[in-house]
Amino acid sequence: GITLNKVGFMSHAKSNTHMHVLILLITLSLVRLAVLIASPINLHGDEAQYWAWSRDLDWGYFSKPPMIAWVIALTTAFFGHAEWAVRLSSVLIHPLTAYILFRTGRFLYDSRTGFWAAVLYFLMPAVWLSSGIVSTDVPLLLFWTAALYAWARHRETANLKGAVILGVAMFFLPALLACLIIDRKSRRALLSKSGLVVAGIAGLVLLPNLIWNMANDFATLSHTAANTNLKGGVPFHPLKLAEFWLSQFGVFGPLTLPLLGLALWAGLKGRLGRRARLLCLFVLCPLIIISVQALLSRANANWAVTAYMAGALLTARFIVSKTTPKIANFAKAATGVNIMIGVFLITAALIPTFADRLGAANAFKRVRGWPQTQQAITDLVHTGHEGERFTAIATDNRLAFYDLVYYGLEESAGLKLYMWRHSARVHNHAEATASLQASQSTDGPILIINTYEDYKDELAEDFQTLATLPPVVIDLGGGKTRYLYMWAGYGYTPTKKAER
Repeated sequence: GITLNKVGFMSHAKSNTHMHVLILLITLSLVRLAVLIASPINLHGDEAQYWAWSRDLDWGYFSKPPMIAWVIALTTAFFGHAEWAVRLSSVLIHPLTAYILFRTGRFLYDSRTGFWAAVLYFLMPAVWLSSGIVSTDVPLLLFWTAALYAWARHRETANLKGAVILGVAMFFLPALLACLIIDRKSRRALLSKSGLVVAGIAGLVLLPNLIWNMANDFATLSHTAANTNLKGGVPFHPLKLAEFWLSQFGVFGPLTLPLLGLALWAGLKGRLGRRARLLCLFVLCPLIIISVQALLSRANANWAVTAYMAGALLTARFIVSKTTPKIANFAKAATGVNIMIGVFLITAALIPTFADRLGAANAFKRVRGWPQTQQAITDLVHTGHEGERFTAIATDNRLAFYDLVYYGLEESAGLKLYMWRHSARVHNHAEATASLQASQSTDGPILIINTYEDYKDELAEDFQTLATLPPVVIDLGGGKTRYLYMWAGYGYTPTKKAER
C-alpha cells in the first residue's frame, strides 16, 4: 500500500509539473507574440539581411549557415513580410527549446529539475531579448538542446533512433569529445555501431553547406577565421575578455550567472553526481572557446550562449538537490530579476519613448526611422542632380544596405541599390552579391549614401567627380539622429586596393 501511494504521488507530481511547464511556456509565448505584433520597432540591419537571404534560398551564405533564411522563408510564406512575421520564428522556437530542456532534465534527474531548467532558460534576459528579434541563435539553440537531449538518452541506451536525432542535431563536438575521454558510458555509446550512424548523419547534414562553401571560396569559413584577428601575430586584449564576461550577466542573468558559478563548482567537485560533471563540460567548452576568442580579438555577448543550455540544467540540478532557505530564496530572487528585465524589454519594445526617458535611446537607434530614411532618399533620387537622373544608388554600409532594401528603397526609387566596396576584398554578403560596378556610372551620376564620417577622400579615389548633396538627417528620438552624407558620383572605377 505504501509503495502504491508513493508511486501514485510521484506520478501526480510529475503530471502537475508537466502541466505547469506547459502553462508557463504557452502563456508567456502568447504575451511575447502580442508584443511582437504591436511593437513599432523596425528591423535591425542583420534581421533585414536574413530576410533578404530568405528571398533567395541557398545552402549557405557569406557569414552564416542557411537555417535562419529557411525559417524566415517559412513564416513569411504564411504571414507575409511585416516585421513581426519576419521575427515570428523566435517566439515559436523558444518554447520548444525550453520544453526539450524540461524533458532532458526530467530524463536525467526528475521533474523538478526539468521544471527549473525550463524556467531558467525561458526567463533568461537573452531569451527575452531574442523573442523580439530574428536571430541565428534561436534555431541554433533548438538544435543544440535537441542534441543535448539525444546525447543524454544515447549515453544510457545506444539505439538507432537516438543516433539519428543526435546526428541531425549535433553542434557541440568539443564537449562531446571531452565526454569520450572521461566518461565510459559516452565512449561505449559513441564508439558503437550507432555512434557511426551519429557521425554519418552529422556529416550528411553538414555536406550541403560544405559543398556551398567549396563553390564560394569557403566564404563562411574565411569570415569566421577573420574574426580571430590573428594577422600579424597573436594579440592579447584582456579588457575585451573582461568586457565579454561582464556581458554574460546580461545574457544568463545578473543573479542566475553567480548561481551557475556555484553549480559549476559543486558539479566539478563531484557534489552533484557524475552526470552533472559531464554537464559542466557542455557549459565550459563554449565559454572557454569564446573567452579565448575575446582575448585574441573580440567576442559578442551572445557568442557563448550555447553554454547556457547545459547551464540551465546544471543550475536547476543545483537548486533542487542543494535546496536550503538561502539557495531557494536566491533562486527566487534571480528569477524575479530576470522577469523584471523582461518587463523592461517589453515596455521598451512597445513604447519607444520609455527607453528614451531612461537614457537607453542609443540601444534602439538602429531599429528606428528606416521608413523615414527610405522616403528621404527616394525624394533625393527623384530630384536628380543638375538635371540628370541618377542611374543607381550605392551605400558603404552593409546594415544600411539591407534595411533600405527591406523598407523598399529600390521599389520607391526605381533604381537598384549596390554596395560601394572599401577594398577589393569582399567583406560581407552584400558586397559579394551586389557590388557596385563601373557599368553603373556610364549613363549618369550614382547617388552615394555615405554612413561613415571622413570618407570623402576615399570615395574621391574611386570617382572622377564627386558632388556634395544635402545630407539626410532623421530624428530617431531620445536625442539621437541618423546622419547620412549624400554624394553624386560620376565615372566610377572599382578599387583595386587590398585593404583600406
